[in-house]
Amino acid sequence: MLNKRTQTEIDAFFSQLYQTSAEIRQVTSSAFTQCRNKIKYSAFSTACWALVEYYYNNFNFNKYHGLRLIAIDGSIYTLPKTKETIKEFGENVLSESGKWIKAQVSFATDVLNNICVDAVIGPFMESETKQALKHLSKLGKNNLYIFDRGYFGRTFLREVVQTGCQFCFRVQRNACREVISFINSNQRDIISYIDVEGEKVKVRLTKIMLSTGKEEYLVTSLFDAKTFTIARLKSLYNLRWGVEEQYKDMKYAICVENFIGKKPNSIKQEFFANILTYNLSMMSCKQLIDGTSNKKKKKYKYKANKRAILAKIKQCFVKLLWEMQNTHEVLIRIIKTVTKESIPIRKGRKYPRSTTIKAKRKIYRAYVSAV
Repeated sequence: MLNKRTQTEIDAFFSQLYQTSAEIRQVTSSAFTQCRNKIKYSAFSTACWALVEYYYNNFNFNKYHGLRLIAIDGSIYTLPKTKETIKEFGENVLSESGKWIKAQVSFATDVLNNICVDAVIGPFMESETKQALKHLSKLGKNNLYIFDRGYFGRTFLREVVQTGCQFCFRVQRNACREVISFINSNQRDIISYIDVEGEKVKVRLTKIMLSTGKEEYLVTSLFDAKTFTIARLKSLYNLRWGVEEQYKDMKYAICVENFIGKKPNSIKQEFFANILTYNLSMMSCKQLIDGTSNKKKKKYKYKANKRAILAKIKQCFVKLLWEMQNTHEVLIRIIKTVTKESIPIRKGRKYPRSTTIKAKRKIYRAYVSAV
């Protein structure tokens, strides 16, 4: 969560840690960099997923009809262009200046609890479905997966079915022969079969009418039409937007793409460390703030301001993890403070998604403001 000059952040950290004057420099950025290069990124990823496992094994969390609701989606992150990053992520120029390359990223997000349960960063040419399969191999049972229309394919469908979990795909009009036949029919909701190399996979095909007059098409394993009506399936797919919001939080609130390191190990360190911080913030504060904000009857239902949570966690990070005996008191004070910044949920608001024509040129790390 660094958004200032590296040396400035290091000075502020040690000043707070040892209660010394900020003008006294105790650690240089060079020493910091040399030390962190000796740590494998897997230390951060292991800690990140251990925290996720601990949370689900020890705390109550929101479920969708008894299932953990997980949306899987991919994005592109920009990285500094060096020989090491080109070797790790492939040579692909993002900007005209040629100072940045791209990496393919995938999140598996628990959208009801706002937690990233798994994440992958890899070469830009690595497909979203390949990264999604890495998620599926780790996430176990009792999940309901939501996929956007870019994921559907016969082979991938079979892989999802073999996990034993429920699923909901949005599909394109020409997704497969069975979908095309359903779209051309007068039926709106049917149980059908999709052929996958001679194997018949049972699915439910549903047409969803949008407020714009356009139709969306869903392929799901939720066969109970009484419990999962067409309207409920529409609402279910809309919940997928939670993973998009998480990407926005990562990119703009945490500034995850402001990588300090220029080596693949350093980049992955920061990638997983930021996810760890994000998850820790959401697990410790968000659910309690959501509940506290809605104790009194108000015109609107309120939700936690995630950016306010992240900012306050960063500000109190040393107190939380260094002075462990005071962690509970610090968290209570954070929750009380951030609850006052809760924001209302105004239903019915719509914001058209803008079309990206050209990637914005990012500020080179060496020129980030010192203040």
